[in-house]
Amino acid sequence: MCRISRGTGVGTVQEGVAGRGVRHDPGVRLRALPVVVGVALLVVGCSAPPSHRTMPEHRRSPSAGSSPSTTTSTTSSTTSTTASASPSPSRTPDGQRFTTVNFGAEDVRETTLHGATSGVSMKVWVWTPPQYDDPRYAHTEFPVLFLYPGGDGATYNNWTDRSYSAQEVVDQGSRDGSVLPFVFVMPEMQVSKDVDTECTDLPGQPAVGTFLDTDVPAMVQHDFRVLPPGKGWGTAGASSGAYCAAAIALRHPGEYGAVVSIAGYFDMETNLPHKAPAVQALYPSALAPGFGGTLAWLLVAGTDSPEDVTQAQRFSALVTAPSSAQVALQDGGKHLTTSFKAAMPQVFAFFSQHLQAPVSSR
Repeated sequence: MCRISRGTGVGTVQEGVAGRGVRHDPGVRLRALPVVVGVALLVVGCSAPPSHRTMPEHRRSPSAGSSPSTTTSTTSSTTSTTASASPSPSRTPDGQRFTTVNFGAEDVRETTLHGATSGVSMKVWVWTPPQYDDPRYAHTEFPVLFLYPGGDGATYNNWTDRSYSAQEVVDQGSRDGSVLPFVFVMPEMQVSKDVDTECTDLPGQPAVGTFLDTDVPAMVQHDFRVLPPGKGWGTAGASSGAYCAAAIALRHPGEYGAVVSIAGYFDMETNLPHKAPAVQALYPSALAPGFGGTLAWLLVAGTDSPEDVTQAQRFSALVTAPSSAQVALQDGGKHLTTSFKAAMPQVFAFFSQHLQAPVSSR
């Protein structure tokens, strides 16, 4: 049985622990980080024994306050709210072209990426921290997070707006040294609301898995100053986005250093016709036991959403060394955007502990 202790557990990681052994940009300082933020979030280092799976309602969208309608309407290929032209941030003349858009939070770069490998075309949004465009960091490579939304993720990604306040947390935290200055990469997750692939290449469907795990990272490495794959890369998602983050990281050992699942699930048994053994073998729940790399996992679940707690605990039991998993329980948390938002300080503290700090080439 898993023993859950009430109260606040706080630990620290010393400055520079993330990415030790590399030369950090001298202007980026990481002070001691809280391992647990707030009294409502409990980190549990154990998990429930595996038992019969009871899957949540498939592809659950977060409830109150989480409608993507604003994002959906503003991410049209022809119009976008407060959109204005912006120079491409690419390193080379043939880089991807971006415009600047704002969904009520901070400016993000937007592009439609035509995947050279997948043949899939979808939008990708990129947010860079305040240090990125500072001339003092012109020769600095930054850690990068690939972030996936809840719901179907067609035409929107709610990491781009104030749904989670993720940009604000990292903006402020990177200025005061409490978190690393991460680059956010926020792609669409489906080509259509009617084509549900769970970020996986499914028979007879668009190769969305290849788009997300091959084409998007290739574009980011080509056009942005980010650290190479490995300890400088992390991925996270909420609800269905957590499934995607987990699946993509597990399909590519060595490319990611840390994964955060917020109210996630780890197989797609419901409402999908593609249950062939070859597809089931790609479920995170199937990939985790034999995973050949090293990943640090944070599995966030609200205590008022028992199925989310069960999913986190069961998956934690599947994670084997040298990977590690922590289950973080939000006291009173629900499968709601408001609960996901409340977890953001813990999410970025975790990534700052486990991922490499920015590195200067000079």
